[in-house]
Amino acid sequence: MRMPEAGPPTFVTVYNQNLNYMKRYFTLLLLAACLLCGCKKDEFKDVDGLPPSIEAASDRISTEPGREFVIRARIEDKDGIKSVNLKNTEFDLNKTIDLTLDSTVYAYDLSYRFTTKKDLKGDNFPLEITVLDRGGRSTKSTVMITMDGDFTNPVFAIAPDKAVTVLLKSTTRLNVKFTVNDDKALKQVRIEIPEINYTKDVTEFTNSGKMLQFNEAINLPAALATYTLSLVATDKAGLEAKSSSIITVSEMPDFPKMYLTDVADAAKLNSDIFGVPMLISRSGAFTYKARYYSAAAGTQIRFIPQKTDFSPICFGVDPLNNNLLTDDPEVSLPISLPAKGYYEINFNVKTGVYSVTPYTPSDAPLAIGSPMLLDPTRPGEGSIPLQIGLVGSGVPNAGNWNTASPLLLTQNPENKYQFSVEMTLQAGATIGFIIQAQHSWGWWPEPFWRWDRSDDPEANVSNDGENPGDWKVTTSGRYIFKFDTHLKRSQLYPIN
Repeated sequence: MRMPEAGPPTFVTVYNQNLNYMKRYFTLLLLAACLLCGCKKDEFKDVDGLPPSIEAASDRISTEPGREFVIRARIEDKDGIKSVNLKNTEFDLNKTIDLTLDSTVYAYDLSYRFTTKKDLKGDNFPLEITVLDRGGRSTKSTVMITMDGDFTNPVFAIAPDKAVTVLLKSTTRLNVKFTVNDDKALKQVRIEIPEINYTKDVTEFTNSGKMLQFNEAINLPAALATYTLSLVATDKAGLEAKSSSIITVSEMPDFPKMYLTDVADAAKLNSDIFGVPMLISRSGAFTYKARYYSAAAGTQIRFIPQKTDFSPICFGVDPLNNNLLTDDPEVSLPISLPAKGYYEINFNVKTGVYSVTPYTPSDAPLAIGSPMLLDPTRPGEGSIPLQIGLVGSGVPNAGNWNTASPLLLTQNPENKYQFSVEMTLQAGATIGFIIQAQHSWGWWPEPFWRWDRSDDPEANVSNDGENPGDWKVTTSGRYIFKFDTHLKRSQLYPIN
């Protein structure tokens, strides 16, 4: 039977045919895209099929809790590096560095900085470096992080002055006395005087290898001469501390400066920030005048021309003749002040003659608490009670060079010329200040006291003088500042 001939295509037929063509077209496009992606994925081929190589800069890094260290390594892989992972559980470290974000990386210089926790407990910590290449192969390397790092130089807690005078005698001796400390371990301390070919190396230490207290006499030729004393302390990390002094052998010199000391321990001559020992006045050739307040009966004082030790010269009472002073630190006895109060002591270092005289200051003490006009030209602006305090930088509980918020001083009720304040200071901090009347508006009224010089000042100057440079705090702790408006001397030293 003959089938009837098909008629012309209808609209529905054409639409369905076009729809089928479009489905086939998009299916082919999707298949092509998949094939292309598959080809791109499959285009990676191993170059050598070997795992990555890691060459750490060091297999051991010494640090300490709270300090930053750097992990360095050279990483290579001919197939391309995918990622680098750094891991240590105690450090809370699990860092992955992805190297597939841009072009293929075949060599990578790792330099990763990390800071350990300050309260970290323990000594040795293995840190794993894991490298993954594009072929899925990995290499692991371990760097040991140890907490035995040494980053602090030794410190001379006590050292000879920069200039030391030794008196010429039949037996001329230089008493070398110093103390050096290290926070971890000392290795060697060398003492040298090149002019007499003197060298001594010390390698045995106390306090678990952290301290050397050296006290030895070195015989010098009995002749007028100048020598250089050199001290070099080296710790086991190779860090150094140096000190040098010019030693002058002479007959009794006319010392340009002289100091009063009311302490018997050389460590207290060196633990202060300033003011110990106290500078006194040179009144003439070989003669000196000291004014001093004795806070209690029986206070003992001596005089030294060098600031850091009682050796080589210390003037005190001659035990063979208590009417004279002797310069020998080994035999001189302190002058004992009989009662509380101010004293004037005059002495001659050449003759040994001295006198001790009590006196009453003629200047009036400050009227702390009395009204002080905020603006003397405009009394109507009002007044505030007179107070004085420390104004500067690094002063605890005070503004920065702000007279409106000084660290206020307390007047001594038993001696109204004297003022004091306590403070807590941290090692490494710097502090610098003047003594200044408080002012609500931040003005700089009188009275104030600055310093005789900015570098290593030794005396206060009333309503004049220079601002100081910064003092550096070497030891953390509690300190006391004392100031005497009559003597114009101040001190800042530890009390704990």
